[in-house]
Amino acid sequence: MLSLVLTACGHGSAPSAAGPRPISSDDPRFQPLDAYDLTDEEADTIGRARWTLAKDCMAGLGFGTLRELDVDPVPDWPRRPAQSGVFAAVMVSSTDARYGVTDPAEAARYGYRAPAVAYERRHPQRTWTLEEYLALAGPELPDDPKSVHGHRIPERGCLGQAQRRIYGEDPWGRKDPVWTLGSESLQQARRDPAWKRAEQAWSACMRAAGFDYATPAEAQEGRDRLQDAMAHASGPLDLGRPTPLDKRVATADARCKHSSGYLRTAHALDVRIQNTLVARHRDELRDQRRYNEQAVRTARAVLDQHD
Repeated sequence: MLSLVLTACGHGSAPSAAGPRPISSDDPRFQPLDAYDLTDEEADTIGRARWTLAKDCMAGLGFGTLRELDVDPVPDWPRRPAQSGVFAAVMVSSTDARYGVTDPAEAARYGYRAPAVAYERRHPQRTWTLEEYLALAGPELPDDPKSVHGHRIPERGCLGQAQRRIYGEDPWGRKDPVWTLGSESLQQARRDPAWKRAEQAWSACMRAAGFDYATPAEAQEGRDRLQDAMAHASGPLDLGRPTPLDKRVATADARCKHSSGYLRTAHALDVRIQNTLVARHRDELRDQRRYNEQAVRTARAVLDQHD
């Protein structure tokens, strides 16, 4: 079995609709690098244009009924049918969840799945046949057919063709400095002694709540809870549904991030390092912003043409 990991990058992770980008550095969602990234509205514009073009392409490949597919909200990236020999795991990355769970109310309801729940609400999933999936995303395995209904499937499928139309190139081959520097900022921050002290304070708070975890990452990973659930399971586990214990741990995690000062320290370190990285890579980031702006202009033109 081949395993594929699809990374879904979203800006807003709260289960409610995404709001405006925070402008105060006191807001834990504020990230200096966001100034060079797509806003939620821009990302949705590109997404709707991508799927609008993909629908035309799919109709040309013989899937005429997909002309009626609703692209607002933007559909989730297609997932290969589970019975076709590939397991696809979707990882959701969100600036709102950059420091893990931080909202006790959301944690009590969704456990550690809050970012995934929000993504699924903003990007509805649809079940595709294998033929539809291959036409949309392109062949992946050596034995996958390279054509459907007598028509050659474009490279990376109809969605890949749409991406090239919007960006003028294959964006998967381009290095995104916002993503790269955002990851670098967190790596640097986690090595800072102040971050280590904040983790210790958080861990002490968690122990007082009855949970023994050294770091928030360890709590979120939850290997101990998974092993316990497997040991007591009477049937297949539903990994997409948080257990009552998951919810209790996540709620304590979120509360301790606030009361211990962990969130305040982590965010302050992250913002400071991001500001340094922005100053060092400003030209590269400005190029990325122009790249995004051109894609948004093209996407808007595509949508205008299809009104």
